[in-house]
Amino acid sequence: MAHASFWPSRRGEEDGEGESAISFFNLAEKIEYRDVCMCGEVYEGCCIGSSHGWLVLLDETANLSVFNPFSGAQIQVGSLKEGLEFTDVDAYTVKEDPRAFVPKAIVMSDGEKNKDKDGVVLIYGSRKKLAFCTYRDGKFMDLDGAHQPYHDIIYYDNVVCALSDTGSVEVWDFSGSFPTKIMDMTPSFPLKTANFGRSFKDLYSSHFYLVESCGELLFVVRFIGEFVDGDGKPVQEADLLSDEDTQPRICPYKTLLFHVYRLDLHEKKWVEMESLGDQVVFLGGNHSMSLRVGDCPGCVKDSIYFTDSYWERVDEDYSYGGHDMGYYNLRDRSVKPFYDTHRCKMKPIPFWVVPNPW
Repeated sequence: MAHASFWPSRRGEEDGEGESAISFFNLAEKIEYRDVCMCGEVYEGCCIGSSHGWLVLLDETANLSVFNPFSGAQIQVGSLKEGLEFTDVDAYTVKEDPRAFVPKAIVMSDGEKNKDKDGVVLIYGSRKKLAFCTYRDGKFMDLDGAHQPYHDIIYYDNVVCALSDTGSVEVWDFSGSFPTKIMDMTPSFPLKTANFGRSFKDLYSSHFYLVESCGELLFVVRFIGEFVDGDGKPVQEADLLSDEDTQPRICPYKTLLFHVYRLDLHEKKWVEMESLGDQVVFLGGNHSMSLRVGDCPGCVKDSIYFTDSYWERVDEDYSYGGHDMGYYNLRDRSVKPFYDTHRCKMKPIPFWVVPNPW
């Protein structure tokens, strides 16, 4: 399987030419392929997600499309203005900061099984609601979730699973003519994560992900140090400026720790996992996924590979943003880089993308 990190980029942005190009970083080869040309009219809009080999793109007028960088195929999905609550404020947000309006978007695809069911599911708006649109219908509809705001969504075996900020999980079956909710479970929130969050809330932010791994649902909590010094230690914002300094120290945010839990359906609780075994998890703005290390040449087993998805802060400073990439090994609890770069500003933001089928 060719597993790669993907940079949508524009060749000629600085000189005004604006020719579309992309760059890949292949994990197996540890090689970056720069400025792979595409037709200029294909890549339009901001990449807001990647899923099942497709990139999800949203333009400044709220039109959503999906693009396959491997085959060159593109599908115009529809407009967010059609079928969803969409205000003038929403229109402004989409134009200025599309990932603030759609923090997660995934593709529903089962290959050749049932093309009529293929489409897009997303988390959107200030209340982080759920919506979907099939390619056949071309119109977005709200998904009647009971636990907004939502943090992550995944799709597998004709079902969509959604994770809320309380750790609840809802599952919709998309095999029929209209999605049907088949599970709504609110396990008790993991005490270890709750205690860590309370103890270090001024130093860390927490980000939640939902992953299907070997038939089980995993709840992955990513802890990002809000301001991390050169020694890899989180510091208080007030400590960035001393009495002698005229300019604050630059201490970008950085991922330092993960907690991983599996859903015990019988006990209805999240159970901590000390190891992922021979699995490798990939997180970020992409569809969260878990793959066998044997299918991921160049990867370290029992690890979580991550790219930057701190949408609230990626554009706050000219000197950093998009930089928070690496892999966390559950065995030794270390964070290491997978991409050798000294750049702290990565723009556009990297996304994981996997050819489908792999």
